Amino acid sequence: MGITTIFNNGVLGLTAQNRALGTISNNIANASTSGFKASETQFSDFVLSDRTGNKDPGNGVRAFERLDHSGGTVTRTDISTNAAINGNGFFIVQDLAAQTGTTATATQTSDGSVFLTRSGDFSPDKEGRLVNSAGKALMGFKLDPASGAGSFGSLTSMTPVSLSGLQDYREASTQASLNLNLPYDQAPVSGQITTANTTGVVLNMVDKNGADGAMALRFLKTGQAEDGTSTWQVFNAGVIGADGKPVGNGNVNDPTTWQSLGTLNFARNGTLTGGPTGSPVTLTLNPGGDFSQTTLDLGSYGKMTNSITTIAGMDLGIVQGNNGIRAGTYQGAELTEDGFVAANFQGGRQRYIYRIPDATVINPTDLESVSGTMFRTTANSGAIRLNSFGNLTSETGTSAPKTVGASLNTASVEGSNVKIEEQFTTLIQAQRTYSAASKLVSTADEMTQTTITLKS
Repeated sequence: MGITTIFNNGVLGLTAQNRALGTISNNIANASTSGFKASETQFSDFVLSDRTGNKDPGNGVRAFERLDHSGGTVTRTDISTNAAINGNGFFIVQDLAAQTGTTATATQTSDGSVFLTRSGDFSPDKEGRLVNSAGKALMGFKLDPASGAGSFGSLTSMTPVSLSGLQDYREASTQASLNLNLPYDQAPVSGQITTANTTGVVLNMVDKNGADGAMALRFLKTGQAEDGTSTWQVFNAGVIGADGKPVGNGNVNDPTTWQSLGTLNFARNGTLTGGPTGSPVTLTLNPGGDFSQTTLDLGSYGKMTNSITTIAGMDLGIVQGNNGIRAGTYQGAELTEDGFVAANFQGGRQRYIYRIPDATVINPTDLESVSGTMFRTTANSGAIRLNSFGNLTSETGTSAPKTVGASLNTASVEGSNVKIEEQFTTLIQAQRTYSAASKLVSTADEMTQTTITLKS
């Protein structure tokens, strides 16, 4: 081995350890960065062969980085749009420029136009898009809030998750529920119907414009048998719109305008009868005007709880509800454990508006690190696979497999996976190796000077 080889080995050693020190310093600097993945510098020697095939191992060292994709510590933030992935996988994010149409990727999402990240500290920006601390927007599949329907497709059908417009979101009531105990001792009516010999309830509803309205219901006892069974008739006694004006011809004070909705039969114990025990009892309401046809849930046959009853000596009060959403009642959004973006509205109503996939690759170690928190696929990592969060391996209604064991820790973020104590240990080793390599260079230089002195 000649002086030149010794000198080159020393220089290559210095270069390799300098790269290792740079990697270590970057890891330490990002020890508190959300979703940061540490890199590890690995080394391999150059092995060359001469013309005769003899191998010469003394040709120096080269350095390269490998990503450490182990999980970081999960910390609770209590921010509802934050989430940490529990298990394998990544969020898919994209540059805001691509989403606003300044690049070709705005209309065609692909592996090359998006990034993978574990940094889930998402919050709405000024335009309502969920972005993380790196300024990248979360991507997902848009759903119909009213039905929750939407396809779990490919990358090309993904869109940025946006919360804009939800303050004005509204839904007309299509389902309502009503539970009460009708007066057991009310006398059956065989003559003229009046407001005095009927029991009234005001059922709240929401119209198509997101405004409040109400339907007046009247319950008339039409029969009482000797065995204790009874029969009641239900009437639509009039509908009031958001402007306080009547909708249609119904007038709560004029029984001749009431419209019959159906008949209810009660057993001796005061529970609804006429069908299998536990099966639902419903009426169809057609309020008219800006209101939608509504299915009224009155409970179940044979059940004393959460149902209309007529039990002596009981006063359960009136419990009612409907699925309508009034305009202007949006209260915020959240990420759910199974990967949905849910919008919350007043009254505890929640609607799924996006579905977030769990993106995986075959070999995450060979992802290209764009930054310490964002990665891009390579030929060695494999293409992005879209899975749904959950604990099952398959799911009815979608072709997307679930990532076994993967879910979201909601209102939390995953911290850096940098272990400071390990980094300082590696730092000491790299520093010593750097010093040793520098000694090789100085020794080779001294040998060169000695040789020059001998010649002179």
